[in-house]
Amino acid sequence: MKRLIYSLLALLIVVAMGCQKGPYPYITKTQAKQIDSLVHPGITGAAFIYKSNIYYVADFTKPVVQVTTDGSAARFVKISHDHTKFAYLDANNAILIVDHKGTLITKLTQYTSAKSFDWSADDKTLYILNSSTMAYYGPALKLPAFAYPGIVGGSNTDILSASVSINGDFVYVVHSFNFNNGDTYELVMVPAATGKAVAYSNPDMYGYKMNYVGFAGTSADLVVGYTDPNGYTDALVTTELFSNMNTYPDASYPVTNSASPVYNSSLDYLVATYVDPDTNNAIEPAAIYLGTPPVFIDANTPHTIVLNKYSIGSGILYSDWK
Repeated sequence: MKRLIYSLLALLIVVAMGCQKGPYPYITKTQAKQIDSLVHPGITGAAFIYKSNIYYVADFTKPVVQVTTDGSAARFVKISHDHTKFAYLDANNAILIVDHKGTLITKLTQYTSAKSFDWSADDKTLYILNSSTMAYYGPALKLPAFAYPGIVGGSNTDILSASVSINGDFVYVVHSFNFNNGDTYELVMVPAATGKAVAYSNPDMYGYKMNYVGFAGTSADLVVGYTDPNGYTDALVTTELFSNMNTYPDASYPVTNSASPVYNSSLDYLVATYVDPDTNNAIEPAAIYLGTPPVFIDANTPHTIVLNKYSIGSGILYSDWK
């Protein structure tokens, strides 16, 4: 009799396990999606340049929207925090600003040496690193003057990239040169709360040069990017990821020909390039999940999402994420 009872229990367990279809066997799929959407919000509000036009990614799981059609986008793209304006460089290094329908708002031709630019937290100002000077289209931001902690006196200095967080934190990359030390690169971080400049450098990056810094659109997370001195000017080959203005990186992450990756530590995602082995190693825009790959994948579980319809071959991806 006991043997029969044990056999029946074993059969029930096997049947119950056989009915499990996914990671949530005891609730409906609708309930599971509601839970996942709260724990893992969608990757939304990105933009990139493809075939010289601006494209808007409202959600990486939904169709991409083409914003411009005139083929005027050459380098960089920065989307406003409310996702209604896009700024980018044309082939003549003028900054063009268009609305979400691609209609030209203004063309800025006076900033002939723009190295980086982005929108202020309230979207009223486009701040611009023009040569090694901060300039503003809109109300000026109250940023500290450039400081050079750790740079040997008498060195020639050059600001390569600059970014401002939604909290007003200010970061920038400094290149310096003198005959004794040669070329050096450092990240300067100025928290809005203290105003005290702190320098970070990593001379052990295999000869790569620090060339890019960019904040996340919704936090003080930031990416520092490195280029190969013998490669393309804007093409990053590796990055360091900093969460919440920490003075030391959480991790490094290699990229291929991504010019402006964006990192969000709370979501654990990096919007950058993906080298797709299924398309002959073509470079494609992607939301790269940095966490442990999930066992079960659906629209709401965190995983890398690749926009493989927008392969740029071997070119450089200019993108943004807010």
